[in-house]
Amino acid sequence: MKRLRIGTLLLLLLIPLFAPEADRLYLFEQNLDPLLEEAVGRSGITRSAAVRVTGTADLPPSIADEARDKVCALLPEGCTKEGSGVPALDITLEPEERLSTVRWSVNGGVEHRVSRKNISWTSLLPPFLAILVALLFQRTIFALALGVWLGSTIVAGWNPIIGLWVFLRTYVIQKALLDSFRIEIIGFVVGLVALVGIISRGGGVQGMMRMITRIVKSGRSAQAATYLMGIVIFFDDYANTILVGNTMRPLTDRFRIAREKLAYIVDSTAAPVAGLSLLSTWIAYEVSQFAPQLTEVGIAENPYVVFARTIPYRFYSIFTLLFILAGIVMRREFGPMLTARRRACAGKLSRPGARPMVSDAMTRVQPKEGVPYRWWNGLLPLVVVVLVTLVMLWTTGNSALEKPYGLGGVFSLQALREVIAGASSTKAIAAGAWTGFFLAAILLLSQRILTPAEIARAAFSSTRALFFAIVILVLAWCIGGVCTDLGTAHYLVALFRRSLSPLLYPTVLFILSCLVSFSTGSSWSTMAIILPNSVVLAYLLGAESVLGAFGLTVVSIGAVLEGSIFGDHCSPISDTTILSSVSSAVDHIDHVRTQIPYAVTSMIVALLCGYLPAARGVPAPICLGAGVITLVLVLRIIGRDPEDQFK
Repeated sequence: MKRLRIGTLLLLLLIPLFAPEADRLYLFEQNLDPLLEEAVGRSGITRSAAVRVTGTADLPPSIADEARDKVCALLPEGCTKEGSGVPALDITLEPEERLSTVRWSVNGGVEHRVSRKNISWTSLLPPFLAILVALLFQRTIFALALGVWLGSTIVAGWNPIIGLWVFLRTYVIQKALLDSFRIEIIGFVVGLVALVGIISRGGGVQGMMRMITRIVKSGRSAQAATYLMGIVIFFDDYANTILVGNTMRPLTDRFRIAREKLAYIVDSTAAPVAGLSLLSTWIAYEVSQFAPQLTEVGIAENPYVVFARTIPYRFYSIFTLLFILAGIVMRREFGPMLTARRRACAGKLSRPGARPMVSDAMTRVQPKEGVPYRWWNGLLPLVVVVLVTLVMLWTTGNSALEKPYGLGGVFSLQALREVIAGASSTKAIAAGAWTGFFLAAILLLSQRILTPAEIARAAFSSTRALFFAIVILVLAWCIGGVCTDLGTAHYLVALFRRSLSPLLYPTVLFILSCLVSFSTGSSWSTMAIILPNSVVLAYLLGAESVLGAFGLTVVSIGAVLEGSIFGDHCSPISDTTILSSVSSAVDHIDHVRTQIPYAVTSMIVALLCGYLPAARGVPAPICLGAGVITLVLVLRIIGRDPEDQFK
């Protein structure tokens, strides 16, 4: 742990010291829309106008042309030619180091100006502080609250008192507690935990464990069963994380598998599987982030086909999934995970002094004395959770279409993609969880295993343990909102986007995406910011590469998607990382510090065996083969069997 603390501190100090100069023009582009809106609004023009946009000598003509198009869209009647009796609107763009300025005049009259400060290095402070404090002092709530308060203070003009008010009003209440998407996630978590609580009290979980242990005979097969379940729940990462962790924890506890290892398997199968799947709540979002740019550069191929072509270049997700499997098969661990596994083999599933994300009130719910252990009382409600989620994905997505599909659409891949694109995933998983809960309650009541009062007590006992976890989850969403408002991700893009060599471009995109998603804790936000800014450039650079324009574009898209997932895995402020800790009942920082070495290993192999050679024309199968061999060698050379000392 000491080495991790020192390494983290050095990394956070080196980034600002050795980072390149931020791209001033990129930062100017981020301010351009609100500046133009204000300029047009204050110009007083209520119809069309003859618009002329110019810029300073170092401003590329493309930015000025883009600005003119935006102004035309803002005017009530658009743009027209000069000399037609309409106002003449002259706009000058002035990108400066710290300030973005737009000057304008109407009919050559008095010149006015509007300015905005550029995103600066201070946007990095809140997430870096939160991550640093969390890893160094293992106080997650304090670290997140400190980061949000600092960000709120910056938003409030460095006034700490107003910053506290902004913290509570804007980020906690408006952007977290009043957001329906996030309330539905909390509802899903509470519903599923309540479900697990009552089927544990009613003997259903114990019945399932008895059935499973007829097949699962060892710690290795328990891990393999968890891994396979993580692959099977491919349609949504939230559902995967909570369902797999809560369901498999009693089994892995039985075979003395460290809670940290359970959390790693849960966390590292969820996003990669959902991100790679052609039928998941992720694919529509991923495709939507690069599809418009494909048309812009003249790529006519279906965006979903382009997505499918990126799959062989999704090196980090593929290597992560194979790395988990190799570690299970070879019985190898290293670093902090090896220490955790050896401790668990000695009977201590969690580190002494650890603060699991849920308390013993949930993880040690015992069956009522004398109840029968019937596996169907546990399995049927969990199966219903999955089925209702899938049905709700179909119904909410299909109803959002202009021309809904009939039932025959479930057999069409195109129909399924369109339906999932419009589906409300959080409504679906919340409905699934609570339907499963009520079915379990009906089963237990009808068999007279539990009374209504006993069901209520078991549900309350398991869910009240979630308070600590929900506070952390809300704070993680808050710091995500702070990062968005401060432009953290945009500043990181501005630092590294100038590395334009075709041979290094996918690598630069991958590293940049890793940094952005680690800093913001959000893979989807990272995709939304980096993909639209990278596809066009990848296509232009590709003309000079061995892959060609289309080939480099495909590899580059894959690099951004993968870097986004990497940071989501490692960041202590990521919601899926937090949910993995919740479902596995593990200390959150213990989960982060044991997972980081494994995630970084897969990331480095993805770089060295994946994106660097792929950009030089090495076929994807060769890159994948080299990566798998490298991962196996890493496990073979530095890995150890955690059970050796007990044999």
